[in-house]
Amino acid sequence: MSSFNERFFKTVGRHFVSLSCVQRQPGKAEETVLVFSGFLVEAGGVWFYVTAGHILKDIRASLTDGREFEVWRLDDQTAGNRFKGAAIPYAFDIDKWLVIDDEDIGLDYAVLPLDTIYRLQLKAGGAIPIDKVAWGDHVTEHDQWALVGIPSETIVYDQENFITGRIAVMPLKSAEEPALAGRKAENQFYARLTDLGNVKDIGGMSGGPIFALKKIEGEWRYKVIGVQSSWYPSVRTIAACPFVSLGAALEELVGAAKAPIELPTNPGQYPT
Repeated sequence: MSSFNERFFKTVGRHFVSLSCVQRQPGKAEETVLVFSGFLVEAGGVWFYVTAGHILKDIRASLTDGREFEVWRLDDQTAGNRFKGAAIPYAFDIDKWLVIDDEDIGLDYAVLPLDTIYRLQLKAGGAIPIDKVAWGDHVTEHDQWALVGIPSETIVYDQENFITGRIAVMPLKSAEEPALAGRKAENQFYARLTDLGNVKDIGGMSGGPIFALKKIEGEWRYKVIGVQSSWYPSVRTIAACPFVSLGAALEELVGAAKAPIELPTNPGQYPT
């Protein structure tokens, strides 16, 4: 990473959390290690873990096919985890996830409302969610965009306890929709990778946050503007789903959950 990227990541790294597991196929001894990129946001006082919807769609399909997933972990190393590199054990339950995934029209979100036990452990490790002050959109003036994630090619598993990967910060530049985008362009925006660095393939960075940076009065400010969904390697262009619409939906969801229940005005008369 460049010195700028290191300074930038030291700040936004507090929001980045990876989700990892070990996948096994029935009747086979070999294991496949999976690491997914994602990040924390807060809406209405509730912490959420955000990643790409197609990730959960693929997991559900694999479960249906009989594959098993074990050793689930939430890893907050980029937040400065204070617990000697130990990730947080996570009891995966696919039914607790909120998934919006429609490949035809470019919708690709997955959100997990974090139980108190995970929120406390993440907070103790130094992780913090992105609150509404740092929510933005891709049409606002900016100086630079950047994608944060863990490329699959960097993943290493010690076959026992530890799964490691290298964080990548990819500078982006706004781009026109690729010719193959079709109806997906209705719900996505696009950016060209300007520097892959030492990374050959950005596979695994789906679900990672995209930030907009703007220098204001000599200080760099950032806002989350998107969730990385897919990419078009031939034109080095990534597709992202806007965060602003997801943020609004989360606020509405929390508001509805906290709304008081209206009881009938006539005592004793309840719907059956």
